[in-house]
Amino acid sequence: MTAFYRILTAVYLVHSSLSTHAADTDSTAARGIHGSANTEVNYGYEAGKAEPTMWDFPHITLSAEAVLGRGWSVTAEVEYERFYTAGAWGNSFRDNFATNKLYLNKLFSPAIQVKAGIVEVPVGVTNSGGPALTIYDPESEALLMPMTWHEGGLTLWGERGRWSYSLAALAYAATPLRRSRLLGGAARVAYSPVQDLSLALSSYWGTASRGSARLYAPDFVGTDGILYAALDGSYEANGWTVSGSAVWASDARAHSVGMEAGYNVLAAAAAEGTELTLFGRFDGVYLPHSMALNKYTVGLNFVPWSTLILKAEYALRHESGLGTTRPLNLSIGYTYEF
Repeated sequence: MTAFYRILTAVYLVHSSLSTHAADTDSTAARGIHGSANTEVNYGYEAGKAEPTMWDFPHITLSAEAVLGRGWSVTAEVEYERFYTAGAWGNSFRDNFATNKLYLNKLFSPAIQVKAGIVEVPVGVTNSGGPALTIYDPESEALLMPMTWHEGGLTLWGERGRWSYSLAALAYAATPLRRSRLLGGAARVAYSPVQDLSLALSSYWGTASRGSARLYAPDFVGTDGILYAALDGSYEANGWTVSGSAVWASDARAHSVGMEAGYNVLAAAAAEGTELTLFGRFDGVYLPHSMALNKYTVGLNFVPWSTLILKAEYALRHESGLGTTRPLNLSIGYTYEF
């Protein structure tokens, strides 16, 4: 938490120092700081454990953006997530805390923008900020690659018409500098054939020896080099939330497919900010000669008002060698925007 306040303080000081000069040349820009604070409590089931009960509390995400004017902005996001797994609480602050984003962005035009710092690696639906109706990260993506994937780097990105793109050079920064390493690159290109529908191809190629690529990668990933490729799509309109992805990893020839569809049954009748979304999801994860997972999930997400969300889901999860389990997951979350 202290780290986040330091980030906000630094952003505010930079903003203040630039405001006077920027006001003379960019008086129409909507400068200022805005963001959100989200907290949730989750209860779930961790497969393959002697003590499968899992709690996620507290789980706090704080995000902020400072618009400095003249096309400059700073974005920060930090997360603290404490788990109860295998019969014990994880109490290491270093393990529970992450800086998901901290970058400076320069907008030259909507089609050409550059950001530098701790940036997203937008491979798949979840890592690119797309819809995910389940409480925890979809297993079709989470079992193959890091989630909330971030690395140090420089990203060229933008959008023009129905197209958007992102091209990143990623590195692991360390002190002393001689310990820093170039990790690789990531790319994403998306196309919207119609409004509210997005189709995308994304990829990461490089090492998994440092950073999130090593820390959060699954056991089958080696460190010499890996290629991820993903095809995903999403649609959010008229009460419907639909998304899906197919992911392939060069290590172990691992591949997966995941898809979900949900409908807000209150879309036509409820007041704005109120939702009751019923959904179904399928996850399939396949590691040849090692593991095959098929998971079917049904659930509901209830938003009685815009800042509060209640979730419940039930699944049939069949993993080769472990049989079938029937996890029940519950969640309550609250969001405050400023």
